[in-house]
Amino acid sequence: MASKLLSVSCVQFGQSILNNNNLVKLTKVYFRQQRTLATSEKPQLVVLGAGWGGFRCARDVDKSKFDVTVVSPRNHFLFTPLLPSTTVGTLEFRCVQEPVRTIKDVKYIQASARDIDFQNKEVLCVNLYEHSENGVKQPRNEFKINYDKLVLAMGTKSNTFGVPGIVSEEESVGHNPSGTNRHNVFFLKQLEHARAIRNRIIECFERASSPFISDVERKRLLTFVVVGGGPTSIEFASELHDFLENDVSRWYSDLSGSYNVILIEAGKHLLGAFDEKLSNYVEKLFQKRNISLLTGETVKAVNENSVTTGSGKEVPFGVCVWSTGNTALEIVKDLQLPLSKDGRILVDDQLKVPSLLDVYALGDCAVSQTRPLAMLAQVANQQGKYLGKVFNKDLEKPFKYVFMGSMAQLGTWKAVADLNGPTVTGLAAFVAWRSAYWGYQVSVTNKILIPMYWFKSYWFGRDISKF
Repeated sequence: MASKLLSVSCVQFGQSILNNNNLVKLTKVYFRQQRTLATSEKPQLVVLGAGWGGFRCARDVDKSKFDVTVVSPRNHFLFTPLLPSTTVGTLEFRCVQEPVRTIKDVKYIQASARDIDFQNKEVLCVNLYEHSENGVKQPRNEFKINYDKLVLAMGTKSNTFGVPGIVSEEESVGHNPSGTNRHNVFFLKQLEHARAIRNRIIECFERASSPFISDVERKRLLTFVVVGGGPTSIEFASELHDFLENDVSRWYSDLSGSYNVILIEAGKHLLGAFDEKLSNYVEKLFQKRNISLLTGETVKAVNENSVTTGSGKEVPFGVCVWSTGNTALEIVKDLQLPLSKDGRILVDDQLKVPSLLDVYALGDCAVSQTRPLAMLAQVANQQGKYLGKVFNKDLEKPFKYVFMGSMAQLGTWKAVADLNGPTVTGLAAFVAWRSAYWGYQVSVTNKILIPMYWFKSYWFGRDISKF
């Protein structure tokens, strides 16, 4: 049975005293009432993460049977397929996210999980925000949350493959908005990354339009490098192309045609997981758009304003977007759980973590021992839906994944789609892509806003403000 916890938000402070040369840390945890003083007899379900799996599970669980608490450093669910559209203003940031607190009867705590005591069923968390007392900055508060059932849905971070010059800061509290250790190299996994990319693109054009800048520097600033050939990279490059062709030509007419987009992919083809016909279609389309393709090429090093390829070529850039896949978070590696070769938590066919009671894992941070699945939004979404049913009805049936197809947008009026057999390209795929992702929206608000922004960007152009 659950521990009797108030419906609360936690505030913790530490006090250190010196006693017999031993430093003793006294920790006090205070609780402030949110809604009611009544304690709950319902089991405590704690969900770590607010991505596709965690958000869906928290939303679907019957709140009359469980007290649900979501712990995540981000207070929103991100609709990732539409994220590349926000980097150039085709869509605005707020219409591709849903606040966690909009889930009725769910408690949300904005914090990061740091450790888990599986024996005592406790999650150690650290507060996202710093505070000060009498002008002195204090350490971020740490606190514990008890659980009866725990869902690990922390996701992953961007994979740098140990390339010198680029480091992921995604797990660091107060990290660079780019997600990396550099101001001009960006990941593309979160809204903050997309916003940073958008501002940097506009900054590069504003800098390049200065009459006091050299031709060499102007060329560098207007060179955009995309590392990776997966769906996110392809969609970003396509959105960027539309922005350059339709909006830059209008608002920066003196720079029209001065830009260059370069895509670097280690594999022989783009969209390697797609049907070969679709990969060939994308490559031919990009060649027509004068997007330089460096396939079969790796990045050996990231420098201050350039990347060095495996063949020794140095490619200067103003913006570099790094989207080369995902890797495990450090907290996942530190939990001492059974892991796959790529650092994902091993689970059984019911998404349970072996040898642990009432602990489940789903999404990108987990993988089945018997039927490994790719790190896809549709996988995590179906797993979250499945766990909701399991908790609500106390089921023991195994999880079954249904492949819904793969799609990638290639800019206005073009896309590719692998519909679990048939392949579609061009306008038909574009209509399928937009219809599907519009239909998957969680809220009515976003179902209204998204078509409005599509209409606005097509007829009136994208916003070029930097703020």
